[in-house]
Amino acid sequence: MAIDLDFKDNKATGTMAANGGPAKPISVDMGGIVFADGGGAFDVLARLPLAANYSTTFRNLDIQKQKVQLKQLKVLGTESVTVPAGTFDTYKIEVVAADDEADKQTIWITKDSHKVVKITAILPSLGGALLTSELIP
Repeated sequence: MAIDLDFKDNKATGTMAANGGPAKPISVDMGGIVFADGGGAFDVLARLPLAANYSTTFRNLDIQKQKVQLKQLKVLGTESVTVPAGTFDTYKIEVVAADDEADKQTIWITKDSHKVVKITAILPSLGGALLTSELIP
């Protein structure tokens, strides 16, 4: 899969090609500013002003559907969580797609250093598969 995107003036434009096939155009009006998505997205979420009862809504681009996806983030509370790297006092947050409650991630972020230590995600595009990621030493 090769994706070439440019975000400018609240639009995403570019091309997408799969398996060496012809490139298909992408042109999506984002309707506003897009929040980071991809490899470092959870680290960006960890830098938000997390606190009890904090919530926000943000936009992402669903590249497969070529449409804007609104995501709702809320702090569910604080929780002690143990992963291979140790035990941490965390904010437990949930991110849910506004148009598909099955598209959900739960993220545990340390209260002191705002480091992501655990992620669970339900992946509707993979038949509801559950992805778990934990910080290791």
